[in-house]
Amino acid sequence: MFLKPFRVKTQTNIKGSERKKVRSTLQNCYPSLSVKDASDIVPNKAEMTTAKINTHSGLNVLVYCVEKNPVLIDIDGVIYPSVYTLWRYPALVPVFRTQPVVFSRLAGGADLMLPGVVVEGEVTPKTFAHIDKGSVCSISLNGNRSPIAVGTAAMSGSDMFDSAMRGKGVHVLHILGDELWAFGDKSKPPVLPETTSSTDDLHHDEDSNTAQDEDIQAPSQEEDHCEKGQGSEQQTAGEENSREREEDEDLAMSADQLSLEEQGDVLKEESLDHSPAESMDDLFMLCFRCALKKSLKLTDLPVLTSAFYKVHMLKFCPADKYLDVKKTSFKKLSKFLKEMEKENYIKVKELSKGVESITEMKKDHPGLRHISPPEGATVMEQQAETSPSQYKPPCITEMLSVTAAVVPLVKELGIRKGTAMTGTELRNIVNEYVRKNSLQNENNKSKVNLDPLLASVVLRKGENDVTQLRWDDLTSRVADKMQNVHKLEFPGQPPIIRKGKIEGITLNVFQRGSNKKVTTVDNLDEYGLDLKEFAHEIQIAIQCSCTVSQSSSNKTQVVIQGNQIAYVADLLTGKYRIPKKYIKGWEKAPKAKRK
Repeated sequence: MFLKPFRVKTQTNIKGSERKKVRSTLQNCYPSLSVKDASDIVPNKAEMTTAKINTHSGLNVLVYCVEKNPVLIDIDGVIYPSVYTLWRYPALVPVFRTQPVVFSRLAGGADLMLPGVVVEGEVTPKTFAHIDKGSVCSISLNGNRSPIAVGTAAMSGSDMFDSAMRGKGVHVLHILGDELWAFGDKSKPPVLPETTSSTDDLHHDEDSNTAQDEDIQAPSQEEDHCEKGQGSEQQTAGEENSREREEDEDLAMSADQLSLEEQGDVLKEESLDHSPAESMDDLFMLCFRCALKKSLKLTDLPVLTSAFYKVHMLKFCPADKYLDVKKTSFKKLSKFLKEMEKENYIKVKELSKGVESITEMKKDHPGLRHISPPEGATVMEQQAETSPSQYKPPCITEMLSVTAAVVPLVKELGIRKGTAMTGTELRNIVNEYVRKNSLQNENNKSKVNLDPLLASVVLRKGENDVTQLRWDDLTSRVADKMQNVHKLEFPGQPPIIRKGKIEGITLNVFQRGSNKKVTTVDNLDEYGLDLKEFAHEIQIAIQCSCTVSQSSSNKTQVVIQGNQIAYVADLLTGKYRIPKKYIKGWEKAPKAKRK
């Protein structure tokens, strides 16, 4: 969250009454915290300020600082301790230990995966029994109890045990070296040796004490590097002048200065669940091809790349393995899909910065001919082949209805008032009437002589002296005397004729409080779309809030979080095949920035 620079909106001093509220909220979030410790974190007399910041992703956050060091982070009413606070109270939240080599990955924005968690002894149901999904936790490096990151548990302790320690363990929120850490005095974490008592880490497994004692007696090379990178500079008081220059180097030494042999051992430990005969690149490519051949359909296009990965690719991964794009040679999903685009499997379009969509795919690509799902994905293959009933767009015909003013012109043809006809049919009727009565001007074939009947239908007030009209003017004047209607023909249903021109699907963007935007989609029901299913599909694909509500004009509309006009327009014209001329508001989509 704080890896990129943020903007400080305001920064003000906190009064005594406000400090009491912060202290009370802190104790509610962490009941194990004593009154004395809470008063130490939120002091009565020390300089304390609150900073309202706006992150690069647009999230508003409150940061409480004591003597210019951020100590607490308030996100939607939930208080998170910063690394500065956890260095003083390392046992405040549950701790996950990992190898020092993992630090560089976490600092680059990765979450902590369960295979990288260091656990003494065998993992049992009691090992993480105290962990709830979404609970606040911290991450420390093996050999030093000082936390280097704060986050939330990606799953509960029981789920961690059931997953055999696979998948994400901690969603990282704040880490040593990020912009929030740089907002303070940029001090280094102290070196806190791992004790024999597991209660410091809130682990209630007594069998881990002996293993932790062995770690203290025989420190590994990773610990030496971690101590060198995280503690030595803080203990040297005579190097204050060079402190700023050496900060970044010190933070990296805990991970980057490890030997290649140590890194290989850790990577080997993290990848125990991988098949030794198949690399992650091969598995990723196999799941991609299976998704194109067995799951993704042309009617699903366009589809967001993130939705393609979650909905179509993951289902083909065998149960005993897992996909991780960061363990491939591509490192990012966007780079992998760009490579697939070069090989003519798909076409990718950038909707906005960081948001891409697959717009085309080739089912007849030679690379898909002999592809079959891997073992362990047979059930998912069957699920992928069963597709729900697809939406079929209506055939829309814009027509004209005969009014009383035009009845005298078409009465001889047996056409009555209220009869609907197309513009072509009307033009043929006018042409037939002119030829039948020999009204075409012999000297100028582009003009028609008006007889009393035609004159009574097409002439306006004050045009009593007009005796001739051009062909196109004559037809348009007759059409102006008729009423606009439209016909909708849904497959398997009788045609529906409605008065007036068909209302286009209208896309709008509105600004709401806190600088937030919402996209509204109106008149979807006019085209036979189920609004609830449409909203649910968008909610899953974009991973954002999407609801059905009443508009100010008492019409039902779909409301989507953020400016999603580009995606909705592509979805309507691609998957639902709604003609572009019936969609209004394309120009309100965010402009793609030049690279």
